[in-house]
Amino acid sequence: MLPDHCRAFTREELYALVWETPISRLAKSFGLSNVGLRKICKRHNIPTPPLGYWAKLAHGKKVRRPALVAEDGDRSVSIRIVGRCRAHITPEIEANQAAAIAASQRHPSITVAGDRPPRFHPIAAATARALRTAKRDQEGFKKAHANDGVCLAVSGGSVDRALRIIDAFARAAEVRGHGFEDHAGGIRVVIHEVPFEWSIHEIKDKKEHEPTASEVSAQTKLEAQQAQWGRAYSRRPRAYRAWDYSPSGRLSMTFKDATIPSWRREALVGSWRDRKGRRLEDYLDEPMTALVAAAVAIRRRLAEVAEKKRLEEEEREFRRQAEVRRDRQRKRRDFLINMADEYARYRRLNDFAVHLKKEIGAGRGQPTDRLFDELGLLLQTMEAEFAREAIDLAAARLGLFADDDM
Repeated sequence: MLPDHCRAFTREELYALVWETPISRLAKSFGLSNVGLRKICKRHNIPTPPLGYWAKLAHGKKVRRPALVAEDGDRSVSIRIVGRCRAHITPEIEANQAAAIAASQRHPSITVAGDRPPRFHPIAAATARALRTAKRDQEGFKKAHANDGVCLAVSGGSVDRALRIIDAFARAAEVRGHGFEDHAGGIRVVIHEVPFEWSIHEIKDKKEHEPTASEVSAQTKLEAQQAQWGRAYSRRPRAYRAWDYSPSGRLSMTFKDATIPSWRREALVGSWRDRKGRRLEDYLDEPMTALVAAAVAIRRRLAEVAEKKRLEEEEREFRRQAEVRRDRQRKRRDFLINMADEYARYRRLNDFAVHLKKEIGAGRGQPTDRLFDELGLLLQTMEAEFAREAIDLAAARLGLFADDDM
């Protein structure tokens, strides 16, 4: 059985879906991005509607729908779409999200300064301090992981720009009444008591590595060894790296729900990056709006989880109390059985005392007379145990009753 956020389709079923519903709406229902759903379709050779298709269709213009090309094994293939697991969005949540977004949008749009401000926001300043002590890796990137700063991985040429974005976003969050909390993994943005992990990284350009003369020589030697001893001799497919990575200057900002483990797919709230003709700093209102909406849904989910936990705790406590009551009931029954056995012994000893008195009569100082006196004392002691006051004291001492037993 597939989890709620994982669905399976045949090629024909997915083809029908993407031509019946706009990709943007369909991808959202799966918990995916538009690009993510298009990649799945491309991987399985499923054509998707081109740009402007739905607008033309709405205006009654002629549109072309390419046929699905059959492939071997179409009937057996199962396309699994695993999206981010989202809480069920009820009309109430949608209304609360709309109100929260409207309140956030009443503030001015987030604007990033073109020049470095005279004084950075404390979060941007903390990130800058962490970068100053960080060392560049072999690809030219510096990584900052300060408790009071943003997790950052950028090249030297993007540092100033990344810090200005952090400065603008942090100030805008404060204006909107949001807060921050330090964390070992980096600063967190707190919106309506919901924490979000905040990170920025520079996207890497990659190109195929051109081996040096020494690397070619090492590769030749490795291939000779593999030919002689087999590929099991070395797990390395080649003696040098396949790709070279370098800074691209393109930035990406990511937010994750910090109430669940960050490695889980559903923790990702969203990633915003430089696009063609549109830089990250040009649309910072979008991630802010997404965080506000996510906080509403997450608060509802946390409340539901807390309520479920409370009900489970109540159920466990009810069962524990019921077991305690059953245990007291067993103790009461054992007490009564023991009292009945003791009373039967008392009755036998009393009958025996009557017999002795009848048979031996009155005597002076003989062993039999002394035993008869001892028997009388024993009967008096046992008789006292059956008195109401003695039974009440024994029941209290043994804890046979509690308030909920009455």
